[in-house]
Amino acid sequence: AGVKRKPGMLITTASADVAMKGLRYLLEAVAKLRTERPEIALTVIGRPKEGGESERTIRDLGLEDAITFVSGVPDERIVELYNEAEVAVVPSLYEGFSLPAIEAMSTGIPLVATTGGAIPEVVGRDGETAFSVPPGDAGALAAKIGYVLDHPRIAAKVGGAGRQRVIDHWSWRHTAERTVEQYRALLAEKH
Repeated sequence: AGVKRKPGMLITTASADVAMKGLRYLLEAVAKLRTERPEIALTVIGRPKEGGESERTIRDLGLEDAITFVSGVPDERIVELYNEAEVAVVPSLYEGFSLPAIEAMSTGIPLVATTGGAIPEVVGRDGETAFSVPPGDAGALAAKIGYVLDHPRIAAKVGGAGRQRVIDHWSWRHTAERTVEQYRALLAEKH
């Protein structure tokens, strides 16, 4: 409560500054979006590797004033950051499971995520509970983020549905219930 969205603010999580997380494609998308929307800014929850690809890409694209890295802050601040942003993005090339997607969706923010690996299974259907793009495609990321920014009512509806998906499928209560079901099934097989 009391946290206001900042126009043009995007947010992502990059727990490790590695190519598989797809941050380079998101940075390229931000550069593309800023040609028509100079207010676009990206908050990255994580820390860049000193002298790494992300630092080089930010410098090469002239995005030093548009990218903020945040690390070592309490969970409450991370929740505030998600609630300040207009769009969350998971640009990963591949994920076996995506906690950053679930964290973003749990706040009700509209999520743009790639279809890399298990992400679609986690986030649900494109245009219903999240917005999907192919992995490794900066142009598609920029276009979908632009679409979400241009259609706030649709974005809010999808963000709300994404939050409900997390409650229905990924909450600790749901996880505990599914675990109990698995134990019961295993016990039934033994008798």
